[in-house]
Amino acid sequence: MASATAALLLAPAALAGNSGAEARAEANAETQAEGYALAAIGTETPVRLVSWDGDFELLKTSRRLRIWRSHVAYRMTVDAEGKATTCELTETFRRTYVADRLCNVLMAHHTFAPATDASGKPVEGQYVSQLSYAEMRERMD
Repeated sequence: MASATAALLLAPAALAGNSGAEARAEANAETQAEGYALAAIGTETPVRLVSWDGDFELLKTSRRLRIWRSHVAYRMTVDAEGKATTCELTETFRRTYVADRLCNVLMAHHTFAPATDASGKPVEGQYVSQLSYAEMRERMD
C-alpha cells in the first residue's frame, strides 16, 4: 500500500505566454528540459509553470553566498491556489541558511497554475526543476 501512495506520474511541465516579459520565461523553460510537474495518480493535470522571473535575484543571492556550482536543482510543493508552499534543494550545503535563502528567492519568483483533479478542482502538486547559472547569465546579457 505504501508503494501505491508513493507512486508518482512524471509529465513535462507546460508553459504559457510568449509576449513581453513572458518571452524570457518561455526562453528559460526551453533551456530547462529538466522541469517536471509531479502529479499523484488520479489527478487530471499536473502543476504548470506560468513564469520564472528571478534570474537576477538568484544570481545576486548566489554570488553573495559564494555559491560556485553549475546549477541549482529543487522541488517545490504548490498548493491549490498555485502558490509555492515548500521548497527543497536536491543538493545539500554545509550551512542550512544557504538553502533557506535560495529557496526564498525561488519561491518568490515562480508563478504556477495549480494541478487539478479529474473533476477539474485545483489540488496540491509538486514541481521539480533545475536552473543553470551559465544560462541565467546569458539571459541577463
